[in-house]
Amino acid sequence: MRYISIILCLFLFNLTFADNLENFPLACICDKSINALKYFDCKQKFSGTQLNVIDSQDNKNIFIFSSFDEKKYQLVNKDQKNLIFEYDTRDYISSILIKKNLDLIFSISYKKYNKKWAYDLKCVSLKKD
Repeated sequence: MRYISIILCLFLFNLTFADNLENFPLACICDKSINALKYFDCKQKFSGTQLNVIDSQDNKNIFIFSSFDEKKYQLVNKDQKNLIFEYDTRDYISSILIKKNLDLIFSISYKKYNKKWAYDLKCVSLKKD
């Protein structure tokens, strides 16, 4: 019984994760529902992006391409509610956290200064049925 429960949980997790990836490509813009100052700051520094999944040869690594900074982000963490992609350099780490409802948080963490800024975005699927 315990093994059946484990297999069932893994199966359901994979279905949830697959559903989230099925929404790509995504178009994401600054979230208008946050306060006006944060929204204005977001619009000044981060106008929006389109996110596309990049097919990998080995299917071990999943990447997305962001049109905003033209970088390839690698999937570093996944669970039933979130996907986290990162682009890591010597000076900073850019992160894209995509929630199940397609809310997105784009952040940059500067290693040298221990500073981080982040923006809340709203995304829609561009997938055609």
